[in-house]
Amino acid sequence: MRNIFKPLWVPVLLLALIFLFVWKSDLATLAAGIALFMLGMFHLQDGFRAFTGGALERWLKRSTNRMWKSLLFGVVSTAVVQSSSLVTLLTIAFLSAGMINLIAGIGIVFGANLGTTTGAWLIALVGLKVDLSVAAMPLLVFGVLLGRRVESFWKGLGQLLLGMGLLFLGIDLMKAGFSGFEGVLTLDSLPAAGWASVLIYAFIGLLATVLMQSSHAALMLTLAALASGQLLYGNALAMAVGANLGTTVTAIMGAMGSNNAGRRLAAAHILFNLVTALVALVILPSLVRSVDWAAALLGIAADALTLKLALFHTLFNLLGLAIMLPCIPLMLKYLMRWLPDMPSARAPEAEPLSLSEQPRMRALFLNETALLHADTALKVLDQEVRNLAVLARQVVAAAVYLSPGDLPDISHQALHRLVLRKVPLEQREDAEALYERHVKGVYADIIDFCSRLDRSLTPEQQQRLLDDNAAARELIEAVKAANHLQLNLRKHVDSPQPAIHEAYDLLREQCGLAVVELSRLLDMRGDREAQTELFERYEEEERLFADHYQQQVQGRLRNRELDGWQATSLLNDLHYVLRTRRHLYRAHIILAEEPLIPIEAVLNERIEPSLTLP
Repeated sequence: MRNIFKPLWVPVLLLALIFLFVWKSDLATLAAGIALFMLGMFHLQDGFRAFTGGALERWLKRSTNRMWKSLLFGVVSTAVVQSSSLVTLLTIAFLSAGMINLIAGIGIVFGANLGTTTGAWLIALVGLKVDLSVAAMPLLVFGVLLGRRVESFWKGLGQLLLGMGLLFLGIDLMKAGFSGFEGVLTLDSLPAAGWASVLIYAFIGLLATVLMQSSHAALMLTLAALASGQLLYGNALAMAVGANLGTTVTAIMGAMGSNNAGRRLAAAHILFNLVTALVALVILPSLVRSVDWAAALLGIAADALTLKLALFHTLFNLLGLAIMLPCIPLMLKYLMRWLPDMPSARAPEAEPLSLSEQPRMRALFLNETALLHADTALKVLDQEVRNLAVLARQVVAAAVYLSPGDLPDISHQALHRLVLRKVPLEQREDAEALYERHVKGVYADIIDFCSRLDRSLTPEQQQRLLDDNAAARELIEAVKAANHLQLNLRKHVDSPQPAIHEAYDLLREQCGLAVVELSRLLDMRGDREAQTELFERYEEEERLFADHYQQQVQGRLRNRELDGWQATSLLNDLHYVLRTRRHLYRAHIILAEEPLIPIEAVLNERIEPSLTLP
């Protein structure tokens, strides 16, 4: 039955709205105002993303390294985009991506709550007293013209102007819509009084915020209803508290697609709003008297109810800051206890992969919340590709029967002794099965994540996306080449013929050296000289080994220690070793913080080594 009725709710809703709009045209005007207001917020959000694209991480580090800076960042960013929900969701994304720490995130979210008051003041001071459509028209024109530009700056500016124009137009339409409801609809007609009335209207404010996903839109409705006489002042105060509390639903939804770091921030946001709302409702009579006193001090008339509502909204958010800021250290302690960092889903570099002990691996860093902003998406993508690099190196080591736990910081001499040690059969892992269990799922998640990264990207961001895709593809090719190598290695590593098992030991040693050298590379970020030296040594060792190995195989063929079939197999497997090393090398060149050579030159370079038969 559920499946039968599920497709019908949309047309039923549309028919109901059409009936209501025909019955009361002012209701259509009010709904159009809400729609334009929310559409304007979406354009403001897109403009904010365009302006912050590419340099967001540097900007965040400079703007959030102190608590007061984080608070100010939250206030200003919310005032610009007129959406504390967006700022909260983006902050959860920043924290999940590791671009800020939890203290900075809490500061931004607390500041965003205070920043919502700017919208109330703007509407109360100007929006309800001035014909904003006069200002909206040129803003819409300039916004459309600039928004069609390709350059991110002008496009972002166009989105901001278009958003402001739609906001102003929406406010005017909401005013006109409410003015037509005198005598028809009164929001203060509910049969309740006292605390029951306060709780009912707080719930209405919360519900309006949840449905419209915007406390700004809920406050705009509250102010417009108050200004038109459809709502009593005391009930409007309760609705404002409820609207503030309603933003926690957005935070909960954002936390569901985040990691525990993002969930801790969402929990802090929920605690702030719950505590602030409860305290505000409990001491509501005292707050009302404080508003009257502050209004008289600021010269606000006693009957200027919309301005007094904006003042109330500011005072109770300041009260929340005064209560919660001293509690941040205690909050951090309990949040870390309630929501600890998840154990890494990635096998550490020093632990071997196992088919029996670990479940099928999926992406560790990718999450839905990161897709809110291009920079956060690219940040977690880079982290995930580096995670894939660790997994790829482990599978390559396992393919040649070397335990990853023995490889970190090992010397060449120790590696040589490790290769000569006979590997028990029960410790030999199947490379193809390891790929299916530990690598393929992570790579599939990376590809899927990239396909959903549909935000407008700057040229620099597009290049980062291409680079990460290329690095992931190279890592997969390295694993596949190592798998091909293992097919022959499995047959011949225990050969009683010394020339054969010694030749395969040399191939295993080269794969081990590649894993050891490249695992050190990503720990050298920022040390350009050390990275350059490592890459040069890596290439030189590979060239010398290929020449030496071919000469050795040819010599043993001449001495009849090998026959032609065996020599051909060894040279083919040398080819797979060199392909494995080369693909790993190319991936790690791309993942270096500052590529040491042009990436295009690396990607265009031939993989196939030059092999010669006798």
